[in-house]
Amino acid sequence: MTKTFDDLTDYERGEYDCVHGHQARDCDTDEYYRGYGETYAKEACASWYNEDIFEPFIKQTMGDYKK
Repeated sequence: MTKTFDDLTDYERGEYDCVHGHQARDCDTDEYYRGYGETYAKEACASWYNEDIFEPFIKQTMGDYKK
């Protein structure tokens, strides 16, 4: 069974809107705002920069930038 947008729960709609960069909708359910808010918090706390991954690339493109 394939789930369509119409089949999403309010919580899942909140997650979807946050992940796709949409503003939170006005006058929606508490579950929608919980889904949006929890997803927003996870993304805000995520560490997208990992020095172990980017260090070799930075050295290759910029040389030894640390002094």
